[in-house]
Amino acid sequence: METYSHELFEALREISSDVDIHKPCYPIHGRPSLARLTTFFLGASWTLIRNRGVYGAVLIGDFAIAGLALVAKIASSGKTRVVVSLHGNDLYFLKRRSIKARIYRLVARAVIKSNTIDAGLANSHAIKRTADSIGIRGVRVVALGTSVPHPFPRSPIRNAILFAGRLIKYKGLSWFVQEVWPNMDPAMELLVAGTVWDRQEYDCIKSRSRIHYLGSLPRDQLSALRSQVMACIMPNLPPEAQEQDEGFGLSALEGPAVGTPTVATRCGGLVDAIADGITGFLLPPLDPGEWVRCLNEISGWSDAKRDDFASKAREYVVEHYNWKWVAEQTLRVLNGNDSPHTETADAPHPDKLVD
Repeated sequence: METYSHELFEALREISSDVDIHKPCYPIHGRPSLARLTTFFLGASWTLIRNRGVYGAVLIGDFAIAGLALVAKIASSGKTRVVVSLHGNDLYFLKRRSIKARIYRLVARAVIKSNTIDAGLANSHAIKRTADSIGIRGVRVVALGTSVPHPFPRSPIRNAILFAGRLIKYKGLSWFVQEVWPNMDPAMELLVAGTVWDRQEYDCIKSRSRIHYLGSLPRDQLSALRSQVMACIMPNLPPEAQEQDEGFGLSALEGPAVGTPTVATRCGGLVDAIADGITGFLLPPLDPGEWVRCLNEISGWSDAKRDDFASKAREYVVEHYNWKWVAEQTLRVLNGNDSPHTETADAPHPDKLVD
């Protein structure tokens, strides 16, 4: 959400000077606490009330704070158009059985029934299907973007693969380590970068040979590392095996942005994030044999083959996943203009929310 909001705001400013942003006073890393969400909600509410009548449209950056739609409509006497961005965790949390999730569902149902959300921006077709199923109206699909860095100085490709992301069960790292890794080349290394959200995922890798945990890395270091490995992996578990799914998978773009293929499970938003055979490879869920085959094939690429892939992958990402395009499509939705690149569909009644 933080990366999305920052990059989108900067891109919107490039094409429209008349745009404001309300953001937390301090960066939020990881899952925000209820106190941080409440503080942000109150601050944003005051901004909307203080500037009532100023904003023709408001983009709410996450469904977790969709209650701001009510505030925006009341403050503007219903004149402000309200659009909500939909990412993944903000919707998948509705499926949980905890007390917090039950309260969240009650709030979500109230907001949806209030008809104060004019449109939703889903970053993948998987998110759109989930949003449709709970009754959010006018959902359009606008994929995320990424920044393509200048080519890094050419260095020998390491016989290594990289997992970059949160260590949480649905991202499938422990499955990969248990089911795929024992069958890989003994000379190959697995590099793991990201914050630990699930201790069991970390425990699964800490005592394994040839697996190196690097912690959470700054973005520039991570980009450089992606350019040095032979492949980036996203072995996500399918929703049938795990309650949560990948909303989009921004990391899937960041490998090919530096010329490295992303190998991922064909599930959730990863289908939107990866152009199969161009920026990476989509594999059947829970199929260790296909993972071993694909990674061994990439490991055997010649320098010419690798350079050809890198050139085409970077070109594709620049053309199809840039923030300027995302900003243009977002602005169309904020202005209420239909776009041939977006989609909308009638949604069921909000009572379809899980109880």
